[in-house]
Amino acid sequence: MIDKDFNFPEKYIYFKTKKGVLLCGDCLEIMKKFPENRVDLVLTDPPYGIGITKQKAIGGGSIRGKVKQINTVNWDRKINYDYFSLMFKVSKNQIIWGANYYIDYLYPTRCMLVWYKRDKLPIRSFADCEIAWTSYNKNSMVFNCRWDGFIRDSRERKTGHPTQKALEVFKWCIKEFTQEGNLILDPFLGSGTTAIACEKLNRRWIGIELNAEYCNIARQRLKNVQLQLL
Repeated sequence: MIDKDFNFPEKYIYFKTKKGVLLCGDCLEIMKKFPENRVDLVLTDPPYGIGITKQKAIGGGSIRGKVKQINTVNWDRKINYDYFSLMFKVSKNQIIWGANYYIDYLYPTRCMLVWYKRDKLPIRSFADCEIAWTSYNKNSMVFNCRWDGFIRDSRERKTGHPTQKALEVFKWCIKEFTQEGNLILDPFLGSGTTAIACEKLNRRWIGIELNAEYCNIARQRLKNVQLQLL
């Protein structure tokens, strides 16, 4: 069960499991109500504000010279430092993907994580890798997981979220940096990957997502995981 000290307002609660809770709302307002230093790890992938929704597409091309079309929704905006300040305040440690877009909000660290996508296509649709900043005093690490359009090491389905992360990548983060029963927060849950990884690895979790459409996707994915774990 999630610590009762969080006392989540009912209006934010979208879905619950035995291990976690999905909250639908602005994480800035919700995190203000959290006790300090209670979360073991913030594991998240915040929006980068790189103009994807203005283009209504993501990726620079594919083997067929096309790009993936996406719906224009209000997620592609760079968040201000207030969000980071609260993430630091409520948690003991942090792993933040897309660190290259938020260098001005972060401090020097020994431990950067690299997700290497092993893109071998003749025309590159996406970056070769993604980078996460961490608060840990450990050596930097690289994790290989091919993830470029339909060429993927993971068998999981795409959800419709433009920047969905591979489940195996987030499972790797959780296994490397937390213990069973730890509490993990993702303030930008998107389609629910962090929560699903926690369910599979026996970690407690809190997920926050502003967009109701993505909350619905996350809820359905979590329901499917619950059936698999029976």
